[in-house]
Formats: sequence, structure tokens, C-alpha cells
Amino acid sequence: MSDKTSGSGRAAGVFPQQSDRHEKGSAMGLIKADAEATQAKTARLKALRIARDAAAPAAEPKPKARRPRASKARQSA
Repeated sequence: MSDKTSGSGRAAGVFPQQSDRHEKGSAMGLIKADAEATQAKTARLKALRIARDAAAPAAEPKPKARRPRASKARQSA
């Protein structure tokens, strides 16, 4: 059993404890903050797009050019 304790002591020397670890749950806070920032940016851009579209008159779409129908060939009986 003395091997296990000396091994863990040696491992602690090789891999020291990190004192600057983030507190538990900080990743979820970062994800939530990122999602809120994305939603705010999307809302802002949507408002700008709506304002731009309201200011510019809507261009009427050009009517599609109609192709003449191909006439059916008469079949002789």
C-alpha cells in the first residue's frame, strides 16, 4: 500500500493542482451569454432589415415571358 501513496504523491508533483480553475458551471454561463448575444444581434439585424425594406419601394416583379405553345402535329389516318 505504500506504493500507492508514494505514487499519488509523485503524481501530485508531476501534475500540480490548478489554482486558477474556473468555478463549477462557468461553461454553461458562457454558453448562455453567447446565446443571448447572438439573439440580440439577430434582433438588431432583423429590425435594420425591416426598416430598410420599408424605406425602399418594392420593385414589381417582371412578368414572365410566355413561350408560345408548341402546336400538336396533325396525324393522318
